[in-house]
Amino acid sequence: RAERLKQFCARFVEAAFRRPIGDAEHQLYVEAAFARAPDADTAVKRCVLRTLSSPRFLYPELPREEGERPDGYAVASRLSFALWDSIPDETLLQAAEKGWLGSEKGVRDQAVRMVGDPRARAKLAGFFAHWLELGERDLAKDKALFPNFDEAVAADLRESLLRFVEGVAWGERSDYRELLLADYLVLNPELAKLYGASAPDPEGGFQKVPMRGARAGVLTHPYLLSAFAYHNNTSPIHRGVFLTRHIVGRSLKPPPVAVAFKDDEFDPDLTMREKVTQLTRDTACMSCHSVINPLGFSLENFDPIGRWRDRDRDQPVDPASDYVTPEGETVRLTSARDVARYAVTNPAAHRAFAAAMFHHLVKQPVSAYGPGALGDLRERFTRSEFNIRELMVEIATVAATHRAETAEAPGQG
Repeated sequence: RAERLKQFCARFVEAAFRRPIGDAEHQLYVEAAFARAPDADTAVKRCVLRTLSSPRFLYPELPREEGERPDGYAVASRLSFALWDSIPDETLLQAAEKGWLGSEKGVRDQAVRMVGDPRARAKLAGFFAHWLELGERDLAKDKALFPNFDEAVAADLRESLLRFVEGVAWGERSDYRELLLADYLVLNPELAKLYGASAPDPEGGFQKVPMRGARAGVLTHPYLLSAFAYHNNTSPIHRGVFLTRHIVGRSLKPPPVAVAFKDDEFDPDLTMREKVTQLTRDTACMSCHSVINPLGFSLENFDPIGRWRDRDRDQPVDPASDYVTPEGETVRLTSARDVARYAVTNPAAHRAFAAAMFHHLVKQPVSAYGPGALGDLRERFTRSEFNIRELMVEIATVAATHRAETAEAPGQG
């Protein structure tokens, strides 16, 4: 029994360190534990504890010896952490042992295989939850204004959004552009009725439902429209900030002075657009709101729970604005679809999406991999027809193969 427990401990150490162990490590982590422990069970516990507190386990990039170049096993670890948040499987370790991870093609081949694993789905779902700011959010609405919107509806809307994103990402085309331009929602019959649509199968569950109005993928999904709105009104500012940072890929500075929106201080006959225009007309505010407001106003045809509307305060909704790009060009926005069309053709938006996914998968900014890394990713993303799964493969490949070059020549890569 003791010998079999030693074999288990040796396999455990190799799994934790993600590589075969040598004689010295076998003596340190396995033999020493059994030699000094009063019984075999205690020896196993000590081996496990020592292994899990070892820098070899806690710091994946720790070189085994000073100046050592990353080998196939280090590349395997980078791949598995980037795509799975876990240790390499047997196939990946065999690829490292046989030297197949010594070339970019070999690494990419493994990344393609690994993206098909359920763990990659979970990792990508985590990215979208972060990108779409799906943390715990208060979607509660005024019961007098929206009597049919309750916690069950909010939960169904969240499920609707998750199913929509998963369907796009893992569909045949896996097209980033569909995320922004889709003119359908994934709804159950109850949600379809609430949002003025007809489910193809009235007896079915969640399904694709064609929508009227200028729907534009995640930009106009009712969950996000509800999340970025007040309990009794829309919020062009919250919606505009989301579109600015996550969809068109522009950074925003913190406001010089935080000004709270107090609805009761405005003329009740004003539309939400007019209220926001008054609130942000100060020159200091407009340094950012000249970007935020046009994007937020483009969503004003959607009420606080994401239903289409034509009027606000008995006045026609005006979603049109002139949006000035970072290059100084003026783009006329008349709907959410205009924002989506601008984003899917805008290299800055592509770079922002790729950079956000890189940071989530690798847990480091893409700039750490060299000044040209993000531009290269964006070019490959474009060549792939904006395939989200292929972007995952490219990110994992870059993270697995480029660290050594950066380490040897800081600032290069």
